[in-house]
Amino acid sequence: MEQNWRISDSEWLIMRCLWKQSPLGIREIQDMLRETGWSGNMVRALIVRLLDKGAIGAETGERYYRYYPIASEEDCVRKETESFVDRVFEGNVAKFFAAFAGNRKLSEKDRREIETMLRQMDGDE
Repeated sequence: MEQNWRISDSEWLIMRCLWKQSPLGIREIQDMLRETGWSGNMVRALIVRLLDKGAIGAETGERYYRYYPIASEEDCVRKETESFVDRVFEGNVAKFFAAFAGNRKLSEKDRREIETMLRQMDGDE
C-alpha cells in the first residue's frame, strides 16, 4: 500500500538517521543529531509525529522503544519531489528542469544519466 507521507524538514533529519542505521532509540537518534541541539523531548515529539504518519515503526527493546523506517528513502524523495514540482511549477517538469539547470553547465556524466532516465521513462530501455 502506497502512503502519502508529508515529511517536515525536521522529520527528514530523523528519517535520515533511521535510513542509515536502524533500529535506533531516542537517545541514539539524539546523539546522531547532536549539532541540532535538540532535547530528548524534541526528538520524541518528532518520533511521535512520524509514528502517527505511519512513516516509522517501533519495536520494544529491553528498556525502551527502538524505531525503524517503514517509508523508504526512495518513496519519500519521490513524493517530496512530486509535491515540489506540483506546488512550485504547477506540475510542469520541463519548467522545473529549466529552473534547476539554470546557468549550470551539465557534466557529460550528468547528461548521460539524464538521457538514460528519459529513455527509461519513455519505455525505450
